[in-house]
Amino acid sequence: MAPNGETNHEILPPALSDPSSYINNSDRLHLCINGQWYDLTQWQNIHPGGTEILQHLNGKDATDAFYSLHSEEAIKRLSYLKPCSSAHVQYTLPYIEPTDITVSFRKLREKLIKEGYFKRSVFWELFYHMSVYVLCLLGTFCYFYWGLKFLAILLIGFGMQQAGWIGHDYAHGRGSWMRRLCQTLSGFVNAFSPTWWSQKHNTHHVYTNNLGIDTDVANDPIFHLFFPSKDKDVWFRSYQHLYFVPVYSLLYLSWRSQSIQYSFRTGNYNELVLMLPSYIWLYTLGWQVALGSILLGGFLVAAIVTATHQSEEMLSDSDHSFVETQFLTTCDARCDNFFMEWLWGGMQYQLEHHLFPTMPKYNYARLRPIVRQWAKENGIEYRCESVWSIWYRNYQTLKYFSNTNNDSKNVF
Repeated sequence: MAPNGETNHEILPPALSDPSSYINNSDRLHLCINGQWYDLTQWQNIHPGGTEILQHLNGKDATDAFYSLHSEEAIKRLSYLKPCSSAHVQYTLPYIEPTDITVSFRKLREKLIKEGYFKRSVFWELFYHMSVYVLCLLGTFCYFYWGLKFLAILLIGFGMQQAGWIGHDYAHGRGSWMRRLCQTLSGFVNAFSPTWWSQKHNTHHVYTNNLGIDTDVANDPIFHLFFPSKDKDVWFRSYQHLYFVPVYSLLYLSWRSQSIQYSFRTGNYNELVLMLPSYIWLYTLGWQVALGSILLGGFLVAAIVTATHQSEEMLSDSDHSFVETQFLTTCDARCDNFFMEWLWGGMQYQLEHHLFPTMPKYNYARLRPIVRQWAKENGIEYRCESVWSIWYRNYQTLKYFSNTNNDSKNVF
């Protein structure tokens, strides 16, 4: 049996009965939003989120994906775009009728907006932002004044991890001041490029666990979440459940490297300048504290972000609706004490975050019972397990797919 029991970690086939997509045989890019078709062929090249996510949504109902990721300003700009002509729609593009679950989800979203769940709190923004700098400054103090390298690594490593969570929340937040906070915090502490990260991560949000599209789960050949065909297999796959700890620790090093490469390639010198303080700071700490902090921060993030997705369903060319995709591929975590609640940094509410990514992370705790009740009323399975159960199941998933006796139904 696969590690997640009844769900069986299958690579699910396309939901062919779902009316939310069609096969577009032209070379045009058409997206359906609010029942209107838009030709975005030319506009895609200036889309702030990149062209990739639009290409994957070509010919599909992008309404829920659009509202989940865009600001009020971007939503208003939609009114400036001219929909396709009625004749074009009548003879070329299909009529897409949303499912009952999708209609219900849109009503839930409107209700949450009216009740203020998307509004940000100055107190909590300052608290989370300053907590990162306090941890990093304490770690720096421990190194320079007391010579306590190990304690410095712990404090700075936890600070880097928390900076990752807060930067993640800011990157999803919309507005110029959120963007500036994200660039400064992510740049000063972790030397990350929010632009690179957003383009990669937004596709993950819409096509969660979709093999071949979601790069957040495309970690092969290092980690396999499926049984590869013989010509794509590697000898060390059978050990992936043993070496995952040291490899997880390399996450922040990888993100730093990719951020620099992306910023140079795209000429984003503003973000490169904001990364500079991080490297000056690390240089003054010495290589042991600097490297140890980055490795610890990376491991703490990797151990959490992988756990709530990679033991759930893997989708192959799936046409499930936006809301169904999130419930199929995401599991919430139950934290039983304050430290775990803080350590997970909002990722324990992974389902709520995937449904409403622009909502501030400190509102998810209040949202969880609402989402659970909504799922029950709409006949959708809501998954939530203890953090230890999720971590154990994540280990079992890696071990399961390390088996060299391939299960043919899960070959990809």
